Amino acid sequence: MPGARRSIIAPLLLALALGLGACCAPNGPAPERVILLPQDPAPLAPRAGQQGCLVKPGWQKEQAAKYLRQYFDPWLRDAPRHSREELLHMGHHAWEEPGVGANLRPRAPGWAHALLERSGAASYPSTDWQGLTLAACDLRVLPTRQPDYGSGPGGGYPFDRLQQTALPAGMPVRVWHVSPRGDWLVAETPLALGWLPAGMVGRLSRAQATVWRGGEFLAVTRDRAALRGPGGRFVMEASLGWLLPLRGGSPGAWRVLIPRARADGSADLALATLPRAAGAAFPLVLSPGHLVELAGPLMGRAYGWGGLGGERDCSSLTRELLAPFGLWLPRNSADQGKTGTVIDLSGLDDAAKLKAIRGQGVPWLSLLYMPGHVMLYLGSRDGQPRVLHAMWGLKTRSAQGEGRALVGRVVITGLNPGAHLPNLARPEGLLLPRISALAILAPPEARCP
Repeated sequence: MPGARRSIIAPLLLALALGLGACCAPNGPAPERVILLPQDPAPLAPRAGQQGCLVKPGWQKEQAAKYLRQYFDPWLRDAPRHSREELLHMGHHAWEEPGVGANLRPRAPGWAHALLERSGAASYPSTDWQGLTLAACDLRVLPTRQPDYGSGPGGGYPFDRLQQTALPAGMPVRVWHVSPRGDWLVAETPLALGWLPAGMVGRLSRAQATVWRGGEFLAVTRDRAALRGPGGRFVMEASLGWLLPLRGGSPGAWRVLIPRARADGSADLALATLPRAAGAAFPLVLSPGHLVELAGPLMGRAYGWGGLGGERDCSSLTRELLAPFGLWLPRNSADQGKTGTVIDLSGLDDAAKLKAIRGQGVPWLSLLYMPGHVMLYLGSRDGQPRVLHAMWGLKTRSAQGEGRALVGRVVITGLNPGAHLPNLARPEGLLLPRISALAILAPPEARCP
C-alpha cells in the first residue's frame, strides 16, 4: 500500500539496529546468489507472440463488472460490514505481545488501549458518509502513524504490525467513525477496515459520488506516472492498478477525474491528465503482450510490507498486476489463495505437487499459495515451474541463530530458490514443501482455445 517515499538509508539502519530475528538479521548471501534465473518475463509469455486471446472477451467483461461492484461496495452498503468487536480486535497483538517502536524501545504498558480510548473507538459506528482518498496513504490497524515491530524470529523491520494496507488516491471509502479530536477516521475500504488520518479523506455529496461512479474508468498501467493539473502543473504520482474516472483525452494524454481537498474537509472533483502510455481504458485486454508489458517494469522493485514506502509485498504485487485487466483479488495472501478454482496441494509430497502444478496450473492465471505468501505461476521451463513474486527472504540457520538470505525485491524464481545454499533452513527455507494450494483464476470455459 503506497505511502511517503523514505530514504533508503534510514530503513537499512533500522533493519540492522533492530536485530530482532529472522526478518531483520540477514546471515545469508547477497540476493544475487539466491536469484539465479533470468529476470525478464518476456520469454515466459503465456503464448508465442505478443497478442492473442487468453480469456474470452465476454468473460473478461463480466469480471470487470464484478471488480467495480467490489470496488464500490463500501458506498453501497446500508450498514457497516465490520462490527465494533472487529475494529477493537485489529490491534490485539499490540497489547498481547508488546513490540518496539521506531526508537527500538519497548512499548509502554497500555499504549494501544490509550490510542483507542483517545480515538473514541468504543462509540463506533458514530457517523456515516462517503469519501475518497485524496492521496496515496496507509490504512492503519491503530490510529497512529508510528510503527510497531514484533520481536523474535519473524519480527522486526520491515514488518510493521500496524500497517493494514496502502491505498491509492481516489479509492472509495465509507467513513463510520471520527475521533473526538477529528484527527482520525475509521474507514471501510474495498480492501479492509482501518484507521486513516482525517486529512487523507475528502467527503463527497451524493451527487459527487454518482459522478465518480458513472461512466468509464482508466486503469493506471505504470508506476510513478505523473498526474498533472491545469497548465501542466504536477499534482501527484500514480501507480499501477489505480482506477480513475475517464473523461476522454488526446493522442498524448488521458483526461481523468481526481479528488482534491477543500478547506472544509470535503472533496472537489478536478480534471487531470496522465501520459497515454501510463494508462488504458478499463479493462485492459488480457493478452500475453499486455501481461509482459505490465510485469516487466516491476522486476527488481523493492519489497514493501503492506505497501509501505510505495512498494509491494507478495499479495499487493499480484493484486495490482492483474487489476487493470478487471480481475479482482482480495488484499491478503490467505484470501487470494482461496480465489477461483482451488486445488488442495497440502497433502502431497514434492513430486506430486510439481506434477499437479505443471499439469493443472494455467500460466499467468494461477496463484501458488503457502501460509503467509502468494506467487503468480508463469509456467514451466525445462520441467521446472517459474513464479513471479515479491519476496523478502529465505529462512537460514547458522551458529548465530535463525536469519534470512535476504532478497527484498520482486523476482522470478523457481520453487526452491536458494536450495544450493549450505545454511538454508530445511525444509522451511524452501518454497515447494510449504505450498498448500493452486488457485486457478480463469475456468476452462473462460479461456480461449
